[in-house]
Amino acid sequence: DRRLFETFASHAAALLENDRVKSQLRHQAFHDSLTGFANRVLFAERVHKALTLSRAGVRRPIVLFVDLDDFKTINDSLGHSAGDQLLIAVAERVRLALGPEDLVARLGGDEFAVLLERSDRPAAEAVASRLVDALRAPFVLEGREMRVHASIGIADGSPGSVAEELLRNADVAMYSAKTNGKGGYAWYDPEMHVRS
Repeated sequence: DRRLFETFASHAAALLENDRVKSQLRHQAFHDSLTGFANRVLFAERVHKALTLSRAGVRRPIVLFVDLDDFKTINDSLGHSAGDQLLIAVAERVRLALGPEDLVARLGGDEFAVLLERSDRPAAEAVASRLVDALRAPFVLEGREMRVHASIGIADGSPGSVAEELLRNADVAMYSAKTNGKGGYAWYDPEMHVRS
């Protein structure tokens, strides 16, 4: 009986370990390892889902594309380790500036995106302003005070749009915000594609 019980216990432990590993792998597949935020794959899936619900008349998704201004300078002057520390600190401020229902993703490098699943223009601008303000206070890296600003592009899910298009539109708007002096935000306008 004891050997049988030990065999069952061994099998149960293996099953539990497999479940834990599967859960870990699932998390790694859909989240950024540095910040813990959603990654591009998970973000695109959630945007797609929000757009689908929007077509049914339930929600209107808005995407904010956030890019840190002059991040390359910090990486080049202080090294990638300091850059990673800065990204972690930025991620924490971004997390605190958003509501619990807002999805934030790190798309890569110094690019972040925020999905507001049900929003309007004033609410999206309020979020963009909070993000810009949250990053205004200096960061301390390796004993040095650093100032980081963010440029933000905002695009809303118009009828018939798809996730990649919404992200691309927000990205184009972000470059417009950078052109207008950095440290601010701009709404997507179809004319921006023509200009770029």
